[in-house]
Amino acid sequence: MASLLNNELGKLFSPRRLKSPVEWAFDNCVLRDNVSELPGSLKVFPYAQHPLNDLIDPTISKITLCWGSQSSKTTTMYAGIGYLLSEFPKDTLWIMPSAENARNFSKGRWLPFIDDCKPLKDQCPLSAATGRVDSDKITNMRQEFLSCTLTFAGAGSENNVKSAPVAYLVLDEIDEIDPDIRLAALERIKGRREYKIIQTSTPKEETGGIWEEYLYGDQRRYFMPCPHCEEFIQFEWRQKDKDGNSRYSITFDEEAKFEDGGYDFDLVASTAAYVCPRCDQKILDAHKPTMIKNGEWRSQNPNAPANHRSYHLNSLYAPAMTFSALIINWLQVSSSMHGLRKFVQGNLAEPWKDDWANQEQADANELELDYERGDLRGEYRVMGVDTQTDSFWFVVRGFDRDGTSYLIDCGQVASFSELDLIYDQHKAHAAIIDCAGDRTSEIYEEVFRRRSKWFGSRGWKNLQGEQPYRLQMKDPFTGDTKGRGGRSKIRYLHVNKSIYEEELSRLRSRQLSGFHTFTDTPKVYYDQLFATYWTKETDRSGHIKVVKKLKRSKGDHLWDCEILARALSKFIGIARIDRGDMPTMFDERPPRKRDASTRSRSSTGFW
Repeated sequence: MASLLNNELGKLFSPRRLKSPVEWAFDNCVLRDNVSELPGSLKVFPYAQHPLNDLIDPTISKITLCWGSQSSKTTTMYAGIGYLLSEFPKDTLWIMPSAENARNFSKGRWLPFIDDCKPLKDQCPLSAATGRVDSDKITNMRQEFLSCTLTFAGAGSENNVKSAPVAYLVLDEIDEIDPDIRLAALERIKGRREYKIIQTSTPKEETGGIWEEYLYGDQRRYFMPCPHCEEFIQFEWRQKDKDGNSRYSITFDEEAKFEDGGYDFDLVASTAAYVCPRCDQKILDAHKPTMIKNGEWRSQNPNAPANHRSYHLNSLYAPAMTFSALIINWLQVSSSMHGLRKFVQGNLAEPWKDDWANQEQADANELELDYERGDLRGEYRVMGVDTQTDSFWFVVRGFDRDGTSYLIDCGQVASFSELDLIYDQHKAHAAIIDCAGDRTSEIYEEVFRRRSKWFGSRGWKNLQGEQPYRLQMKDPFTGDTKGRGGRSKIRYLHVNKSIYEEELSRLRSRQLSGFHTFTDTPKVYYDQLFATYWTKETDRSGHIKVVKKLKRSKGDHLWDCEILARALSKFIGIARIDRGDMPTMFDERPPRKRDASTRSRSSTGFW
């Protein structure tokens, strides 16, 4: 009996073996099928284990994850925060882009995660009345555990992040959080000797967000042995071969590309493979698990602060993402600047770089083809008009179905009747005009008279959800868009200028093909096409931002006309991958029959 008692006392007072974050996650974390494609016990992928183990390294105070989609970024966050709250409980602040984001995440994913994780659930206080978890202390936005408190906050206001000090600060999707809000949040850990800052995001721009934070850190990349030559390589979208030539890393059968620029996506899917830059052998999806298991993180920045670990991981590593799915996605979006941007940011986990914006005008005549001003080029002709106080600037541009376009005419006129003559002369199919400014009512009425072919418009720096455009039906006499005004409406296209400025900038520099002008295009057109440029500036808070500027004495009215014409061309269906071989809204010919699942046009793409 005494021996048994001594054994029990020994167990009671013996030091508890601390589990590593990876061991703890495997033993205690469960993901439900409504929040994960891999439900059940949490499986920490090999590349996620090192960042998790940083949590118990006292020399590491900042962890930055710049990871692509489907790479288990959120799962790693679950496990890491859960481990800290369970094993080293301290007050924590978790900031998301908005209060709505935070509330929905907590209610739909985090609280169910707590409910399924015994160590965390044991930390929840119980109600004396019901014996269940106290719902007054464990709420969507604040969880008062027995040993610490976790607070969720939206980044809409500095007041949301100003409160008592915390030891753990989580900045989730920091590229969506205003830099001033992030600075205010960092004040919450000031003065603490031991703290952890965990920040994640899909990168957006080069400056001011997760990419900048990644560069501040030790810039770790994941290297794995090739299954053929056993040389350590990293997954990259583009690579250099043994001769130093640049190429895409994923290859597929050349027969999958048609002469007209389309693709047989079934053949692409069945033949896609990653090519090793060392031995040129094909790496298949089946090789990825073993490669990842035997991989290692390697720092690329020896001058980084010793306390800052930063990790970059693109979606090529994600077990759920196949090489064929990624290359097909690329082929589908590469003719759209909006889609291309989303792919680079979301899948490649790289910022959208601004080096596209500032091309010089010297080589502008390279855009010219051998045709005359007024020649009716293109299957569809679109007129874009910029309204000034006493005049109108216009361009007429012809478009082929694949998006190739030709400048037909441009200039400045004084009246709408002159615009009508130009519209008829060039047999235009549609026109779009800027309605903002001090002539709005007049322009509304003029568009109403021509409402079967004309669109009103307004340009925005951005649209909610980064939409390229949004159509409204607007009463031209009351401005009503809800149907309460008169029966007659005009079509009013809200245009996301930032998207089309990026696209037009690449077109004017021939980084994207298929944008042409006529022989001896007037200098005023090129002056205005190249008048817009971008520069980096530091604001009063010390943040670097990219600012749009206009060259002195150079107007940008024809630039705006081209933006409007391009936006309308996409709206009516020209060079839209989702339309396939459409007829557009102005096409009277029946569509050709085709298998849309295996073929699409991409003659203006990057491939």
